[in-house]
Amino acid sequence: MFELTGSVLKFEQAVRLVPGLEFLGAEDLDPDELDKSPAMYLMVPSEGALRNLVTLWRNWRATGQVPPRFSAWKLLLSQLRDIRPWGPQDRISAADFDILETEAQSGRAEIRVEVELVFRQVGDPVETAARNRIQAVGGTVLSAKRIAGAGYHALLADVPAAALVQALQESRQVPEQASAGLAGSEAILQIRPQSIFHISPFEAVEAGPGQPGTALNGDPIAAIFDAVPMSGHPRLVGKLSLDDPFDLEPLSVGARRHGTAMASAVVHGDLNQPWQRALERPVYFLNMLYAPAEPDVQERFPDRLPADLFEIALSRMKGPNAPTAPHVILINASLGDPNKPFSGRMSGWARVVDYLSNRYGVLFVISAGNHADHLDVPDITAVAYEDLHADQKLRVTLGASASQIALRRILAPAEAMNAVTVGALHSDEYTHPHPLPAFTFDVLADSGLCTISSGLGPGMNGATKPEILAPGGRHHIRVASAGAHHRQHPLTTNAAAFGGISVAAPPPPAALGPNAVARSIGTSVAAAQVTGVAARAHEALEAAYPNFVTLPSVQRAVLLKALLVHGAKWTHARELILEVLGPADAKQHYRQKDNIRRYLGFGAYDPERLIDCADDRATLWAVGGLQQDQGVKFRVPWPGAMSGKAQAHGLSATLAWFSPPKPGAVAYRAVRMKINEPSQLGAAGMKATGAQPDPKQAHKGTVVHRRWDGDKAAGLAADGYFEIEVQREADGLEDNAAFALVVTLEMEGENQIYTQVFNRVALKPIVAVHANA
Repeated sequence: MFELTGSVLKFEQAVRLVPGLEFLGAEDLDPDELDKSPAMYLMVPSEGALRNLVTLWRNWRATGQVPPRFSAWKLLLSQLRDIRPWGPQDRISAADFDILETEAQSGRAEIRVEVELVFRQVGDPVETAARNRIQAVGGTVLSAKRIAGAGYHALLADVPAAALVQALQESRQVPEQASAGLAGSEAILQIRPQSIFHISPFEAVEAGPGQPGTALNGDPIAAIFDAVPMSGHPRLVGKLSLDDPFDLEPLSVGARRHGTAMASAVVHGDLNQPWQRALERPVYFLNMLYAPAEPDVQERFPDRLPADLFEIALSRMKGPNAPTAPHVILINASLGDPNKPFSGRMSGWARVVDYLSNRYGVLFVISAGNHADHLDVPDITAVAYEDLHADQKLRVTLGASASQIALRRILAPAEAMNAVTVGALHSDEYTHPHPLPAFTFDVLADSGLCTISSGLGPGMNGATKPEILAPGGRHHIRVASAGAHHRQHPLTTNAAAFGGISVAAPPPPAALGPNAVARSIGTSVAAAQVTGVAARAHEALEAAYPNFVTLPSVQRAVLLKALLVHGAKWTHARELILEVLGPADAKQHYRQKDNIRRYLGFGAYDPERLIDCADDRATLWAVGGLQQDQGVKFRVPWPGAMSGKAQAHGLSATLAWFSPPKPGAVAYRAVRMKINEPSQLGAAGMKATGAQPDPKQAHKGTVVHRRWDGDKAAGLAADGYFEIEVQREADGLEDNAAFALVVTLEMEGENQIYTQVFNRVALKPIVAVHANA
């Protein structure tokens, strides 16, 4: 392990100066200012090479000199704090230490932990060694999973509290000190808290008409992985295709809140403003958690690793032997593990999601995760805060959020690079009829920000995460005094009393009737709504293009991915974030945009633009495959109505693909693609829109979203074309990579755009509504 004194970016630049030394498949890295102790973890080819490297480092540390012919190493060595083998102090991270310490002090005799193993091509000896160590300390292994394509090998185990305390102590000992406990096993990569599930704020509020809707027919293309739902709810009867491979239905005797709410949001959207376009196909629902009998206990996973559950589910649904849902290409996973916020390293769960997405050609829509912890606000009392004007309250709260951003990152598996991760926009359709209680505020009202609890980006290697925001309800805060300071608590027990997304719910003890409705707040319900929109987009494309379903499923999946991101734009919160977080120096626009995208991603998504067309814009799409180091140009018909007019017009392009993961490599993303900056921007009277991530930031994931606009008259011929070029970089992989490109031309108020483009495309939709041109 290489412990650094500076940023990963500077270290990578130093490595490039050493002849013959490189990070296999390395890509450009951004400095992460939230990482105060950066480190690089590299596999050294042999013990001899490691000994030589450590000797070189120790001589440098003692003398500041290197042997002849090693001068190129000076810059690299000067940025190191230490070089050492992976040891006990690495097997429990600082973030996990606090959680595990709390668990060990809980008074329970046994603590459940996840033990990730060092991944080897032959895994049996590693697992055997780890099992022996767990048994030696008095523990029991409950389940195990090895997934080679994700570089994932892990155990779920119960260990005595005393053994966990010993492991925690070992992780803080001198590296050279021998260790007989869990943290001393060379087979173990990490000891982590058990994955848990934290339910979104939720409140049952009313009952509606009890008549069930029309049953849906056909093969599902959308699926939900969630807790056992109340499938007999009048709003869900006939809408779901249920599967219970883990036998959780009999265990789910408590209130089935989360699965019911997510199913409702996928099928109907917000019941306060349901979608006009009804789903035509049922939704495949696979039970993955259950509600225990205890009233105060959260819905929980069974005694298996979440990554194991996901792999079994996909193999069952899409595998070669009697697949149960072979047509599914879209999966909603409104699940997040508060024990595993992203901190620069991919969780095993996220790696498995990436592997499954690429192997089976499915798009996961994943919630960014919610943080219920309070914000500390220094130097202002609760009373003084209450006296502030609403604009000042907003700025104080955003500043407090920014100062604690490292503690509010996206939750596993939201960092998965192939997924679309959804944050919660502070917005809903509910109007609270009464004044708010004392010291309770809707501080983010109409701000265009994500909710106070929504997980923040970025993702792996600086990828834009979450990609989009969708309405997740207005999450109010309650202010509490803390001496000369105060704390802002996101409401939990009654948060949905004042706002939220309306969803179906199990009847509460007060028995509102079988058709109970509740309000839900957070990223879970935001992601579920996005999944419902994506399913409707697929059905719209089926109606518009009779042969659409004959396209390979992976191409349709990446097309849905591109469409979800395509309409996204930064909200007016951009100016607020820039004002509060800065930096004020306009020359630091890269850092400014990085701060903005941590909160907004590519922006708030627009479901109307995704599904519906309009006279003054035309959207075109293409799918295909690229080999490494291959590119393709697309000729977009230029409408004559956009030429010669000095008025606002724009072009947007979104590219999406799936990449196999490369666990352990600096370049985790094996396949990289890009949209080359169009050469005709000047002739089209456009330039890159300022209100979007920097081009470098936009190209760090597996979806690229770029926008250009202008108000100068375009000089392109009325019957001409605008070219968009897509490029796959050289990556050494022989496999063809599926991709999708979505392009929109628009000029507000010019009602001939759609028609003029429509008349010049070869493949025309057969319907004029609910379709893309």
